[in-house]
Amino acid sequence: MTPSKWWIIVGSGPSLRRKDAEALRYAGTTVAINCSIFFVPWAEYLFAADAVWWRYYSPKINWYPGHRVSRSYRGPSIEQWRGRTWPRTGGNSGHMAIQYAVDQGAEHIALLGFDQSKTGGRAHFHVDHPKKTQDGARTNMANAGGVAAWPRLMAKTAIDLHQRGIEVVNLSRQTALSCFPRLTVDQFIEEL
Repeated sequence: MTPSKWWIIVGSGPSLRRKDAEALRYAGTTVAINCSIFFVPWAEYLFAADAVWWRYYSPKINWYPGHRVSRSYRGPSIEQWRGRTWPRTGGNSGHMAIQYAVDQGAEHIALLGFDQSKTGGRAHFHVDHPKKTQDGARTNMANAGGVAAWPRLMAKTAIDLHQRGIEVVNLSRQTALSCFPRLTVDQFIEEL
């Protein structure tokens, strides 16, 4: 394994730890999912599928200089990626970011913070997304509402990835996914 060929996709699952993200800083091309950008500000890509996420968080990430991508939102300096070659979205940004990375040429992907379940009753490594803005308007942001279906959908996409010859390893400390080989961050770095 060589670092340059790996894409590191950092989800915002409850088991995400800053030290794990930092350890992978130079391991390859980094994709931050939603609020994980606050743990990996060096990421080359920021992927957030939901328009409501972009509407709420865009002012909070105006410092981010990298490539911004969304499935459902088009805005200034945000690429709208539709994922037309994929049979399912998986219902979450992390799932779609894997597909996006493959569409960008990724053949080797390492996942971090992909709990794909509520861990310890939490939906994310951060507090839940707010239900209202400061002026009282509803944000309509989900907090992993469809999480029960995510592992089943990812298992189907794992078959698609295998058929395309894509290698995926899961470095998450905690995960409901059984469709990808597991390694610790230390094991992964050692293999690099």
